[in-house]
Amino acid sequence: MEQKNESTPLVTVITATYNLIENKRAKFIIQCLGSVHNQHYSNIEHIVIDGASNDGTLSLLKEYESQGWIKLFSEPDAGIYDAMNKGILKANGKYISILNSDDFFHDPEGIAISVKLLEENDADYSYADARVLKKSGRKFQWKGDLSKLLVGEHYCHQTMLVKTEVLRDMGGFDLSYRVSADSDLMIRLYALGYKHQYVPHCFVTYRYGGYSFHYDAQSRKDHSTSFFHHIGCHIGLSEDDCFQLWQLKFITEQTYKEQLALVHKVPEEFGRDYVYAELKKRNPLGGKQPEKKRYYLFGFIPVFQVSFQKNTYTYSLFGIFEILNVTCFNGKWNYKLLGVIPILKVKYCK
Repeated sequence: MEQKNESTPLVTVITATYNLIENKRAKFIIQCLGSVHNQHYSNIEHIVIDGASNDGTLSLLKEYESQGWIKLFSEPDAGIYDAMNKGILKANGKYISILNSDDFFHDPEGIAISVKLLEENDADYSYADARVLKKSGRKFQWKGDLSKLLVGEHYCHQTMLVKTEVLRDMGGFDLSYRVSADSDLMIRLYALGYKHQYVPHCFVTYRYGGYSFHYDAQSRKDHSTSFFHHIGCHIGLSEDDCFQLWQLKFITEQTYKEQLALVHKVPEEFGRDYVYAELKKRNPLGGKQPEKKRYYLFGFIPVFQVSFQKNTYTYSLFGIFEILNVTCFNGKWNYKLLGVIPILKVKYCK
């Protein structure tokens, strides 16, 4: 497939697969392939890089190859990002889109709108909002926002179109990041000063619970390490600062004094106002909690004490008898009477 003309440059969509039938994901790849085929943009090649599946996935994919929907390559690889790198080397398009096998384009105009804006603004890559689909069927929109790059809430990588030459110049995905090489790629694109373009059009559905979701701790480590090395170390943030700021984990893992100190280190460019607003919103005491506070009877008899350590509030009589314990973890507040009897759960929703 060749470039048709300047107004409709070839776009290569890359999808990595491995043993989808065994993992009960056949219906998802069929939806993915159909969503690419049904794009109204007239100049797309869809490359599928399979990791030598042995469960019937190849037979399924060959049906679509025979219809001319996809170009299929199958051989052992070192994981999903290695497969994507192989696709980058095989791509013929001016732009590349990475679409995971579980995800799909829900709007047939998505590629066309993205290419139009890239071409008009001579940008190196684009990103957009994404529709997130949870297993329960609930949907919500993930707003693409580069100012949230530090906290890892910036945008869904499946919404990106990137110039092929840019991806190749960057060396593709860095395989040393085992879980979040996609985050590292997005961080490097920004750090290296490539021109970006926001596409105000939601056209990708991302199924919540993908690869990085199952390895949350490693994803946090990958993202914060990459951000620190490429950006954080140049703007006064330590590697631990970046680690604490990922997904705003610091709100439940630090004392309030530490939280405020960290927020003040965040540059406006990377969402200081957003981070501070979230801190105030998620703080049940309105951002005013002390690490320890005593209440006195007659002004001198200490009868009640509230202490705060890490993510736990402890309410006690005379500083000895614990009557209530409140713990926050991952946006969930658990209230326990006498420190052991669960009486209430409050979940913070975005």
